[in-house]
Amino acid sequence: MARKRRCGATKSSSKKAKTKTKKVRTKKSKIDSLEIDDDAKAILKALEKLGKPSRCGEIAKESGMSVQKVAGKMRSLARKGYVKRSKEGLYSLSL
Repeated sequence: MARKRRCGATKSSSKKAKTKTKKVRTKKSKIDSLEIDDDAKAILKALEKLGKPSRCGEIAKESGMSVQKVAGKMRSLARKGYVKRSKEGLYSLSL
């Protein structure tokens, strides 16, 4: 049997819900604080997400860019010291 509500009272006003909103802090990575272009940041984040030394093709697939663009940016990032390149052609983060 349904209960009758008092005049003007709603379900939520009769029982005051005490909910606390919790602020979720997003962890800023070191990559976000670097002064590099957005493509370079996307490449570094893809390399970070892969979690292992990777070839340009793997990084390109993860970042959604072309292999040629990634290869060019990786050379630039290696000169700046953000990534290391092994003799086998694998790139890894050096941050």
